[in-house]
Amino acid sequence: MSHVTDQGQDSPVETATRVPRWLRPVESLYYRDFRLLWGTSFLSSAAKTIQQISLGWLAFDLSGSPLLLGTVMFVYDVPFLTTAPFIGVLVDRFDRRRLLIVSQLGMALVASLLAVDIAMGTIQSWHLLIFALASGVENTLIHVVRQALVPSMVPKRVLLNAITVNSAAFTVSRTTAPLIGGVLIVAFGVSGNFVIQAVLLIGVAVAAFPMRMPEFDRPADEKEDGASPMLEEIAEGLSFIWNKGTLRELFAIRFVIGFLAMPITIFLPAWAAEVLDLDADGLGILYSAMGVGALLGTVLLATAGNVKRKGLLLAGISAGMALSLMGLSQASGMTVSLLVLGLIGAMQTVFFAVSMTLVQLQVPQRLQGRVMSIYNMGHGAVSAGALVMGVISEVSDVQVAVLILGAAALVTTVVGVVWLPSMRKM
Repeated sequence: MSHVTDQGQDSPVETATRVPRWLRPVESLYYRDFRLLWGTSFLSSAAKTIQQISLGWLAFDLSGSPLLLGTVMFVYDVPFLTTAPFIGVLVDRFDRRRLLIVSQLGMALVASLLAVDIAMGTIQSWHLLIFALASGVENTLIHVVRQALVPSMVPKRVLLNAITVNSAAFTVSRTTAPLIGGVLIVAFGVSGNFVIQAVLLIGVAVAAFPMRMPEFDRPADEKEDGASPMLEEIAEGLSFIWNKGTLRELFAIRFVIGFLAMPITIFLPAWAAEVLDLDADGLGILYSAMGVGALLGTVLLATAGNVKRKGLLLAGISAGMALSLMGLSQASGMTVSLLVLGLIGAMQTVFFAVSMTLVQLQVPQRLQGRVMSIYNMGHGAVSAGALVMGVISEVSDVQVAVLILGAAALVTTVVGVVWLPSMRKM
């Protein structure tokens, strides 16, 4: 399909003239190593989606408590807050392909052990917390590695397309994996889903073997005096972000919107049980609705090409998610819930693709690991929001929690557009 240079990439000029116009929405797939990365993204997303629905359902089933569900998901994302900067240094120091392979094989082993624990009937709530923590460390690493790899596999003009197409790998699996996972829980029990997760993660490791990594200047392992420069390298990444005003604003938007507008994704088990009175297969349908919406959002963004005024688009999407959450809080029927969740799924996909593109366009390759690790700390903000949602739900109910966070997201977005004029110029 393509001619690959010694650096593992096609010539951008050759690709621009060779790709038929009707295939431009997937132009990034004309790059061999990006195609391999896309394959790992699909398998990894399927594994994570099956894990998410299984872990969330298991946590809620063991206790019937929205608070435990929120706590488990918060523990899952704690590594994004605590270990992400150090993981970013590792990603900039070491072979990213090898990190990808080793992390997936290790997590496959952990998932297999949890499956045995469930099958033997010895599972307890604290086991889920340990699994969530281990999985969170692996998930932090895999996110940073994959995001750091994308800009090195395509030219800058194709970066938004690459990020969008890479998101499609996640959204396609999100469309089918939740439904399959929910049906499997009802038919065979939850332990089998963790075995499936392990198999998919092994597939990720296998798909990563043929990748060719581009060369770039890496930080030295030690200073001349023998002291570790890890903290200095983290400081370099933080300084780079702070000294670029637009990056500061993008990171603030990522964290605030993550905290207020994204927790509904991991809080769906409580919504399914308490609002819609659904079993695990019904929960799978809700996740699939978000997956279908995300896929439509991905297709629209890929078709649109290199969108101008990305900052305004980001603000509009943030406001749309906030309004959708407020609308969802008033819904009590399945049909309306599916439609609104589909809309939220579409807007989440566009939000992440556009914000990540705006960030990565400003970051040199040697800093990608550190900057994107800090960007991914926003996942911790999502789980912190889920924890707050769990507390509000315990005091009141799930619908009130969704309404409060949605209203807060809308107010914050409006203030941000007025207060940060550079958003309108991005």
